[in-house]
Amino acid sequence: MPTTPGKRRSRIQWEDLMVSYEASNKTQRQFCSEHEIAYSSFSYWRKRLRRVATSESTLPKLIELPALEENEAPVWRIELDLGAGIVLRIR
Repeated sequence: MPTTPGKRRSRIQWEDLMVSYEASNKTQRQFCSEHEIAYSSFSYWRKRLRRVATSESTLPKLIELPALEENEAPVWRIELDLGAGIVLRIR
């Protein structure tokens, strides 16, 4: 992916560059030199994208709820605090 020094890249372009870097067996500086990327920009985006990936990976994807017994009636009590003194209660 040849680029021009100082060129602005979108987040998606940086994500693609990071995937290419991870697949290469190059040092960060070698990769930057070959792709005409400022090392400081590369480092900034690598850190930024890793932070986003880490925070997204810590979010639960699925929360398993225990099954109810056949004779057990479901009892739902949900309370959402929406802020500014507004509370939504569902029973």
